[in-house]
Amino acid sequence: MDIKMKKIWKKSSILFALAAVFFFLSMPAYAEEPLIIVIDPGHGGDNLGAEYEGYTEKEMTMIVAKAMKEELEKYEQVVVYLTRDMDMNMSIEQRAVFAKEKNADFLFCLHFNMSVNHDLFGAEVWVPAGGEFYAKGYSFAQIEMSELTGMGLYSRGIKTKLNDRGDNYYGILRYCSEQQIPSALIEHCHLDHIKDQDFYQQGEEQLREFGRLDATAVAKYFRLRSTTLNVDYSDYPVEETPLPQGMVQPDKTEPELCKIEVININKETGEVTVTMEAEDLDSYILYYNYSLDGGNTYSMPDAWPRAKAWDQSDKDHSFTIFVPFDQPIALRCGASNGFDVWAESNEIMLDPIEDPERLKEEMIRAEQERLAAAEKSLENVSPAENAASQAETADLVKIETGQESNGSSIEIVMIISLIIVILLCIIFVSFFMAKMIHLLIKGNKER
Repeated sequence: MDIKMKKIWKKSSILFALAAVFFFLSMPAYAEEPLIIVIDPGHGGDNLGAEYEGYTEKEMTMIVAKAMKEELEKYEQVVVYLTRDMDMNMSIEQRAVFAKEKNADFLFCLHFNMSVNHDLFGAEVWVPAGGEFYAKGYSFAQIEMSELTGMGLYSRGIKTKLNDRGDNYYGILRYCSEQQIPSALIEHCHLDHIKDQDFYQQGEEQLREFGRLDATAVAKYFRLRSTTLNVDYSDYPVEETPLPQGMVQPDKTEPELCKIEVININKETGEVTVTMEAEDLDSYILYYNYSLDGGNTYSMPDAWPRAKAWDQSDKDHSFTIFVPFDQPIALRCGASNGFDVWAESNEIMLDPIEDPERLKEEMIRAEQERLAAAEKSLENVSPAENAASQAETADLVKIETGQESNGSSIEIVMIISLIIVILLCIIFVSFFMAKMIHLLIKGNKER
């Protein structure tokens, strides 16, 4: 009986264990420990960051960070910290140490950008250059970049940058890697470019929207779920980034292809249509610009089309530029890769296009000058010549008047002669008739 009970107990235990395993496998996969996120609002205290038209970066990053924290805390199993929650001085190394003390699973450093010449625009994400920190940073950055471009920002890409020692250039990435914490530095947009200003100049709510967007990217990367937001990213397809061999170097070589051809010139408007080919085998084409003086000065950079993906640029692009009239043009174009390394195209010389307005004004002026010359020539005739001319004119008038008078006299004479002939005929007929009547009367009497 004991042996039989032991067998039954053993079988029951196995079935119970299998049922327990099945039950736990069927449950949502929550981490045993909560996910710990540290958000670093860039700058602070005496370090103002970028300043442009009344906007200060340290204040903007704080607004974004608080909104990001508030949004992330709506997800299950997430604990969020800010490296600073007030305006204070804090070194970059202190921020990384803070994240280490909190046992952070990831640190996200928030920034806004400006360029030296105020000519760059778009969003970018900087990631550590080595090992698993590069792989984790890049995988997150792909999701973040998708969110940023989804709201309409131009992508400047996912990048690494090294200092002279071959280590990460940005301190927050370098110190976090030293502390064994994955990290990413997000440059949301450029404060000093008109293409980006619509994304932050409409009030604080726009900045909070950046924070919610950043939180969504984090939730997708860690496959979080939220009953509050009614979202579940448990099955979100996070693209795995292979571990690099050594430090990932930025592309410092200029694009291999940069070539232009003029396909049309409108001489009425000064419009020149250009077809440009550009290609960078190591990254992609980011911007293009043009020069009308052989490369001495260039236009502001413009976005190169990337229809398929942010890191896949089109090979060619057609565009129209306006050239000044009455000037010879030495046309060149430039193309930059994803790391702002530029290449110059071939040069095309264009003959001056005559200004249609100038030609019209010149024709009017020439006609006015001709009329003025004719009037002046009349004014320069001497009094004697003028009197002689007037006398000749009078004689001509007299001659013409005399001819007209003689003609009128002849017509009158002819009319009078005709009247006389008619009267004579009437008299003759009257006399003849009277004679005949007299003879008739006389003959009747004789009878």
